[in-house]
Amino acid sequence: MRRTGGIVFFLMLLAIAIAGCGGGSSSGNGGGGGSTRRSWTYMVYMGADNNLSESALEDLNEMETAGSTSDVAIIVQAEFSNNYSTGVPADTRRIYVEKDNDETRANLDGTSIGNVDMADPATLAGFIRWAASEYPADNYALVIWDHGAGWKAKAVARGAVQDDTSGTFMSLPGLASGVRDSGVRISVMDFDACLMAMYEVAYEFTGLVDYMVFSEANEPADGDPYDTILSGLINSPGMNGRDLAISSVNEYADFYAVNGREKTTKSAIDMSRMAALDEKVRAFADALLADSTSSAVMQSAEVNTQEYDYEFNHDLYSVASYVNGLTSGGVKAAAAEVMAEITGGLVVANRMTGTGAEGSTGIAIYLPQTNETNDSDMSEYSLLAINAARSTGSTWGSYLSALLSSLGGGTLEYSGSGPFGFMVDWSACDADLDLYVMEPDGNVYAPYDGPTTPNGTFTPDSFDSGQTYETYIANDTSQAGTYTVLVNYYSNGPSCTRATPNVYLYDPIDGYNEFTLIASDVMDLTNPYPLNVTCPDLLCLDSFSDWWWVGDLARDGSGRSVLSKGAGRVLNTKKFEVKILEKGSINKR
Repeated sequence: MRRTGGIVFFLMLLAIAIAGCGGGSSSGNGGGGGSTRRSWTYMVYMGADNNLSESALEDLNEMETAGSTSDVAIIVQAEFSNNYSTGVPADTRRIYVEKDNDETRANLDGTSIGNVDMADPATLAGFIRWAASEYPADNYALVIWDHGAGWKAKAVARGAVQDDTSGTFMSLPGLASGVRDSGVRISVMDFDACLMAMYEVAYEFTGLVDYMVFSEANEPADGDPYDTILSGLINSPGMNGRDLAISSVNEYADFYAVNGREKTTKSAIDMSRMAALDEKVRAFADALLADSTSSAVMQSAEVNTQEYDYEFNHDLYSVASYVNGLTSGGVKAAAAEVMAEITGGLVVANRMTGTGAEGSTGIAIYLPQTNETNDSDMSEYSLLAINAARSTGSTWGSYLSALLSSLGGGTLEYSGSGPFGFMVDWSACDADLDLYVMEPDGNVYAPYDGPTTPNGTFTPDSFDSGQTYETYIANDTSQAGTYTVLVNYYSNGPSCTRATPNVYLYDPIDGYNEFTLIASDVMDLTNPYPLNVTCPDLLCLDSFSDWWWVGDLARDGSGRSVLSKGAGRVLNTKKFEVKILEKGSINKR
């Protein structure tokens, strides 16, 4: 178990809004650049100036195991975070990845372009143009590597590329404009980021990309297995875009089928079919608007179809199929058309692992309940390309607005007073501990099942990162309610059978302008929580040696309480035990 000190990097961390989902020896512009034409140039735009910095280094190491060849150039533009990683450059690097069998480090040499804003669409466009010019190829792949939040951007202070140093993020329309302004046609675009497999996301890139690869669900911090994806491409450089897209999906699923996770999804779509899907979705919206009885069915669909970590993201086929089975006439026919388009050629690959995503067919859509959205969300949503006015027909956004209005409108309340965060550190022990956060909706989240939650982001799981800390940072705007902090002593380390975890709070509103120590405890496995015991509340968990209820933080517009303990929040035992079992099923690399 690889361990290094962790807490020192956070004690100097001042008030920042951390957004939340995530080489080889390099020779700068070398490695056969210039006029040498390859079959593929595989570009990775790695926004790691955030709490995914350690994961980025691990993925660069995976790329090294393949390395560039005369047929395939692997090109990375990356920026890392000195708050989360030691020894990383403070500037932005362009790296030509060469083969390197050293699994202990990623070589970060390369060409410095200064400390640029990775969340600026112009920076993305410049990287794509540069890579295509320096490493011309018959085909170009582009990976967007970072946190992801589907279509959402400013409404949750998170985009698909986050740059902490610049204090910025890139919105979905910004990503599309970066690709468009590059002037380079992308054969395969792969979002190595959470929650991006959506109708709203894909449509932004219509006419710019041939095939898109992405995930409907959260992605684990390990993300794409670059070693096997790139090795497959290098061994078969004659792949076309469809081949690489399908291969990327299969390699991802094959990896997580062995290195088990509770739930993963990955799919690939033929972007030439997106205009047809858009037409069918708009016709579906028209039919729903014309049928006064359909709102009840759609309300039911919101709670009875496949959803994801953002519970307002629903699998599109699952929604259409559900509606098709409960309606007649125009609505039924329109739903069937959506289903036929998805299965009739749009989705070229779709894989799931674990349990909980069996209803996934490859592409999701935004379908919020009234308590899952608000006017700010809908205003942001209206700016997407899918909601641009057409010569005929409605848009999905206009349908959602009508649906929500008929139900009383959005009621989700946000606390807009800035981020807050929790950190647990156990530097003197090499045991495996985990930070859990219960958000206001009662769902429990932990770093091992992905970096993104509906209201915040985690650093990578300590087992993966080799660090002795885990951290949760809420979004700038997070759901109002109670945030509960729990710590679990999961397993002993090679030399440690008892840990003293320290919990730190970051919350400028209450005067905690940096991570400040607020509580400590002693934990071990002498009296572990047994799964055959039903704990009705959090006080019950405190009676076991491997669980610690640290406290609750009230997040609303009036009073605040700093990690206080009341009579004990009610525990959804079923969800909680599933979370514990999920941790036990993971075999991390």
